[in-house]
Amino acid sequence: MTIQPENRRVRMTKRLMKDAMLELLEKHELAGISVTAICNTADVHRSTFYKYYSDPTDLLHEIEQDFLERIPSPPAILDKQNNEQLLSSATAFFEFVKENERAFRILLREPSGNSFFSRMVEFLCSGYVPVHSGKDEASARFISLYIAYGAVGLMREWVEAGFPFSSQEMAKMIFSLSWKISSYGVSQPDAFKI
Repeated sequence: MTIQPENRRVRMTKRLMKDAMLELLEKHELAGISVTAICNTADVHRSTFYKYYSDPTDLLHEIEQDFLERIPSPPAILDKQNNEQLLSSATAFFEFVKENERAFRILLREPSGNSFFSRMVEFLCSGYVPVHSGKDEASARFISLYIAYGAVGLMREWVEAGFPFSSQEMAKMIFSLSWKISSYGVSQPDAFKI
């Protein structure tokens, strides 16, 4: 079976439901959001909702996936020794967060079962978190997780505080802290110094 690309009408209908979901999440926990509330806010029929989603959680997961797919990723061939390339890539990441402030503020809240926070951690571990070479696989994974959880926490606070630092300052801060945590005394590159 060939998957057809979504037509403009489907994209628009889904956009209305996604916007409605984000609007409702600003005021309510996920558990308190019903399909009826989403449909009323989006001005769509329940059957339209069920044509695309099984429940509000399904809709939320698609919203999260949309953002994860749109986040600027490090280049496919990323030289983790090229500090300027890492910094440029991370700065673009923080610019994207800034441009999508409302969505990130909503998605990074701390309700129980927050899958976006965990998915962001995995996203960062997959390409943004540099761990000093020479670590065994288990140590590298734990160090990456520690750094990524801290980075997502800092990012959440950065958004909530109204961006008191520039995107580049945030990238430098994260890499400076990451370097200190992962290197165990190895000299820090000047590019990451705050």
